[in-house]
Amino acid sequence: MDLRRLSHFIALVEEGRFAPAAERVHLSQAAFSRSIQALEERVGMQLVDRGPHGITLTQAGDVVLRRARELVFDSSCMMRDLALMKTGDAGELLIGAGPVPAATIVPSLLIELRRQSPLVVNRLRFGKLPQLLLQLEAQEIDVCLGDPRQMLRNEHYAMAPVGKQYGGLYCRAGHPLLRKGAVHAEDMVRYGVALISTSPLLLDTLAADFGFSSGQTFPLAVECDDIAMLARLIAETDVLGLLPDAIISRNGPKLRKLQTPGASLVFADVHAIWLKDRTLSPVAERAIALAQQIGANIEEEFSGNLAAPG
Repeated sequence: MDLRRLSHFIALVEEGRFAPAAERVHLSQAAFSRSIQALEERVGMQLVDRGPHGITLTQAGDVVLRRARELVFDSSCMMRDLALMKTGDAGELLIGAGPVPAATIVPSLLIELRRQSPLVVNRLRFGKLPQLLLQLEAQEIDVCLGDPRQMLRNEHYAMAPVGKQYGGLYCRAGHPLLRKGAVHAEDMVRYGVALISTSPLLLDTLAADFGFSSGQTFPLAVECDDIAMLARLIAETDVLGLLPDAIISRNGPKLRKLQTPGASLVFADVHAIWLKDRTLSPVAERAIALAQQIGANIEEEFSGNLAAPG
């Protein structure tokens, strides 16, 4: 059904006469009459009765009018939605995030997305990067934020750097180690260390950074991917914890950063990751750009704290 002719028919019914209806849609009266006649021929029935005082809807015309208004309205809404999606102001965004970006980047990202694109529906998924990549390949999410050092392969993915997240070894305020000064491997063994789950390769690197021979000798006490829960555990017990510096700014005086000579920790090298052969929507591109701004700000703010005590 020709939506243009249906809109002409709606104008005719609302104006009640051919001349003002033709003027309203910017057609000559002859061209407008041909449009209405063509619609009636397409329907196979007369839609209006012509009279000296204007038109009167037939029974068929009443049916066509109701459906025409629905179709024209739906078409108008569709074009509006597409226009908004083209600019990134409408649609749906499905984004995944690993534990570190979920705690440090996503809160600010979600706030900015709501401010800039209030018509966009945001759906967030959190988890380990390998799980998020499976969701990415199943096209259940559009983009994920994570550390590619956790990836076994990357040939299927496109990536853009978001920012390095620095961190360190933390303890509760009042912890006995705060009186000692520098903390060494034997201190970590005594109290144990809490951290998020990581790959065996990264754990080996982390262990070597703190003076251990391998990840198997690292004194892991608690493994938890909820960083807020880890922070609370460290603040309320004697266990030590590896945390991103950015999360500490939200935990006030309860946590202290320990001196760890020789340990310079890039806690996470966050990237935006998406399928290489999938075209990103404008709103996904906007989300990546915002994540990069937020990540750059965090990296700049905390890069000077790499091994400094809290």
